[in-house]
Amino acid sequence: MNLKVFKLSRLITSLLAFFVISVSSYSQALAYDPETLEKLKKGVEFWNKFRNDNPSVIIDLTLANLKGYDLKGINLSKAQLGNANLTNANLVEADLSSASLRGAKLEGVNISRGNLKGADLTEAKLSNGFFIETDFSGATLVRVKMEKAILGKVKMSKANLSWADLSDTNLNFGVIKNAKLVGTVFKRSDLHGIDLSGSDLRDANLTEVDLRNSNLTKANLSNANLSFNENLAGAALLNAKLKFANLKGSNLYGSDVRGATFFGAKISKLTILPSGVKGNSAWAKKHRALFVVK
Repeated sequence: MNLKVFKLSRLITSLLAFFVISVSSYSQALAYDPETLEKLKKGVEFWNKFRNDNPSVIIDLTLANLKGYDLKGINLSKAQLGNANLTNANLVEADLSSASLRGAKLEGVNISRGNLKGADLTEAKLSNGFFIETDFSGATLVRVKMEKAILGKVKMSKANLSWADLSDTNLNFGVIKNAKLVGTVFKRSDLHGIDLSGSDLRDANLTEVDLRNSNLTKANLSNANLSFNENLAGAALLNAKLKFANLKGSNLYGSDVRGATFFGAKISKLTILPSGVKGNSAWAKKHRALFVVK
């Protein structure tokens, strides 16, 4: 019996050692290349020359700590930056096109006028960041946290922001055409003058949002929550789909709803209709919407 216990003990010890080595090797495989980080620390001018002279070199900065770094104008296109820490970094006018930033920490970062075309930012944290005139065209931003970010005149056409949280953000005059915004949260955000034409906003949360003079032409707002949206004045909703959308308490005064579909949409007496009158059962019946008392 003692021999059996001894053999079992040795087997368990061996398995544990193998597990520790495997985990260590796996972690190292995921970590950044130290030599690459040392090159980056030599400054943007040195780094960009290195990238220009070695365009085929794979840049692996996975898990790198770049918190607070001044990287203005840096070329990080196609770089691997998964789970990297770029909190409060200066990336103004940086090139991050086609880079992988999955799960990266970017709170408070400044990437104004930066290039993130085709980048993968799935589940990245971008709260309180500055992205003025930044180009996210075709980027993947699924489930990102972007609360209280400044995104004035941002470009996000054909980007995927499904289930992202953009509460309390400034997106005025942004261009987000033909984007995927399924389940995206925009609560209390400033979307004044934004272009969301052709975008998929099914199940999106647009409560208490400023959509003055916005372009929602051919947008799909089915099941979207626009309740108590105080200002849709001058908004273009031509041929938009608002099936089963919640419009209770919304102000649609002056909006252009020609060709828009309101089947099953909820309106109430607190809803201000495009003509300026309060929501009523007659308008609801005409547009096959639902007039709710509460």
